[in-house]
Amino acid sequence: MIGSIKPADLPSPPKTALLILQACTDDSVDFSVITKIVTNDPQLTAEILRMVNSAFYARKSPANSLNQAISIIGTKSLINLCLCITIKDVLSEDVFDGEILSDFWTDSIYRAVVAKHIAELNGQDEDECFTAGLLQDFGLLILLYLNPDKMNSWYALRQLEPRKRLIKEQSIFANTHTDVFKVLGKEWSLPESIVNSVAYHHDCQNAENLDVCKILNAADWFSYVISADNVKQASFLCNKYIGESLQLNDEEIVECFNKVSDLVKVAADGMGIKLNLKHEYKDLLQQSNIKLAEDNLNIQELNWELQQAISERDRLSKELDAELKLAAEVQDSLLPDDKNIPVYGFNIPAKELSGDFYDYLKLKDGSILFCLADVSGKGVNASLLMVKTSSLFHCLGKYISDLEKLVSMINYELVETSIRGMFVTFVCGKYYPDTSIVEIVNAGHPPAIIISAEKNEKVNSATIPLGIDKNIEFKKQKYSIKDSYLYMFTDGIFESEVDGKSIGVDGLISYLSELSVFSIDKQLEQMSDRLSSGAINSFDDMTILVIDGK
Repeated sequence: MIGSIKPADLPSPPKTALLILQACTDDSVDFSVITKIVTNDPQLTAEILRMVNSAFYARKSPANSLNQAISIIGTKSLINLCLCITIKDVLSEDVFDGEILSDFWTDSIYRAVVAKHIAELNGQDEDECFTAGLLQDFGLLILLYLNPDKMNSWYALRQLEPRKRLIKEQSIFANTHTDVFKVLGKEWSLPESIVNSVAYHHDCQNAENLDVCKILNAADWFSYVISADNVKQASFLCNKYIGESLQLNDEEIVECFNKVSDLVKVAADGMGIKLNLKHEYKDLLQQSNIKLAEDNLNIQELNWELQQAISERDRLSKELDAELKLAAEVQDSLLPDDKNIPVYGFNIPAKELSGDFYDYLKLKDGSILFCLADVSGKGVNASLLMVKTSSLFHCLGKYISDLEKLVSMINYELVETSIRGMFVTFVCGKYYPDTSIVEIVNAGHPPAIIISAEKNEKVNSATIPLGIDKNIEFKKQKYSIKDSYLYMFTDGIFESEVDGKSIGVDGLISYLSELSVFSIDKQLEQMSDRLSSGAINSFDDMTILVIDGK
């Protein structure tokens, strides 16, 4: 029992077919017994002779008796043919609405002929594939037979491609045609090889004969094309699936359509099946050829457009690289390099352009004005805001002596004109060399660090970054850096990773303490080499500024 279906619910197998199947499973039964069973059914004998003498078998001399038919098609083919003919008549037209039965056997004979043709190409058993192809959706007919109130679902199911149809069957009937055929095959004692291939033709990886299973699945896709309303879309999906499954190209698939078109009509005539074709095969073939030609033309056009796009991309990329290189040179030129001032620094950008900057200049009173800043974000936007902030600092710093007023003025200008969501963390100060006193304003920036032989001291941020609130008040802090170093850095340095772990502020302080025994030039050299070596992973700009109070 599968779901709500019991073996007793299934229609009875044809008497002649049942006798033939029982005889075939008994090794002691001679083939003459099978011949006698068939002969005792005049209608079956007549249909077998009609099929054998049809153009489907393409024999020059006709068979006038069952024995002659056996000599033409062979014993196994006769058994498969008996199955096909007898099972076809199990369910009468009276049970079904409209043209459902005619539609079903039209699709089934098409699957059978396609399966036989592909089997011939792939070296598989043609007769077995024909029989399995004819019966592979028979379970759906049984589901409709058992659920007459859902008979009209056939028309929607027929329009679906094979994978979606199987899912839809499950939602409508709580069963699928493959599940039903497993029960049917067991109850009717159908050949195990056919039952297995049909039962798993939507799940080929679990089938005993993978090649036959793939052939049945391909036949399902071919049948989908002849019944679909949108032939062009159906052909596209069919070609895609079969191309992947059986490694057939578009031309070979079109050739398959061409080969089987006449054979389907012949096979249907031989088996007494009235075809109810939605599309003429020549029309399908023409549409397939047109689509193939269109696809080839589209591919050529797309290739040409792709080459043009690649060439244009390469040209623009070269221009952009040149522009970025020039911008980086301009940006680098903004960094100070006065050897007579005891302030030192370096900048390692994460990309071509940096959002970090530092600056320092000597004022008329002998004090040294300095700053270090980090613009939110990276890339061109950040670098442009960096240039603006640097220019404001350098110009205003020469004329505004009050440190708190200077930072307020820079902040006011940035709030007025900055892009929404962007801001600048900023540490700014004045250093008086004669007294070793330093005044610092830290606006949302990582702590500055004072390191001496006796102690380490942090200068933490007292306010939010620049560019957010123009009314914020900035307060300076005063320290002595006599016999000390004042280190300022951007977050790209202490957020860098070594062996997957961030360095952190404390780790950076420990490292700077070790370096503080060296000269300032040596310290910067070792720091720059280590940060650039690749041993440290960083995803941000890395900038450091040092004031030498020794």
